[in-house]
Amino acid sequence: MPDKEFLNSRSPALLADGRVAGYIQWSTWTQRFSVLDASGAVAAECRPQGIFRRRYIVLAVPSGRTVLDLKPGAFRPFNGAELTVAGRPLRVRQVSMWSDRRFEFYAGERLVGRIQPTTGVFSFRPDSYAFELPAPVFSGLEAISLAQAMRTVARGIRQAHASSSSGAV
Repeated sequence: MPDKEFLNSRSPALLADGRVAGYIQWSTWTQRFSVLDASGAVAAECRPQGIFRRRYIVLAVPSGRTVLDLKPGAFRPFNGAELTVAGRPLRVRQVSMWSDRRFEFYAGERLVGRIQPTTGVFSFRPDSYAFELPAPVFSGLEAISLAQAMRTVARGIRQAHASSSSGAV
């Protein structure tokens, strides 16, 4: 999944062979996003909820079925996260203490997914990810929604750290 390009509100989610599996439609000023199928039709939408918009619920369109429910942890946003994908609770593990870009997902003790960055930390597009699925437990919609929700949380944390370290009072 390539990162968002400047002035482009849509980015593709690609399969390993380069074929388009779907798209992410980014909202410019909010943490909302939509997942589009390969033809460009809206398949799901995420609308952050809560007072501080810290709960990310992705709903299928038009059924309204919950695809994903992610609530980052208060003190450990990733390792303390509550995550449910298609009704199945999963555990998130941030692989590196120094990077908010490497994650693993577990159903019980079984590894079911891994997100790895495909670009360097200081690149212009740091949130380009590869999502590896060692077990076939996610649909394409679920995998794209999960990767995008994790990317949205990581980006929000980085923005909060940047604004707090910029000397704003």
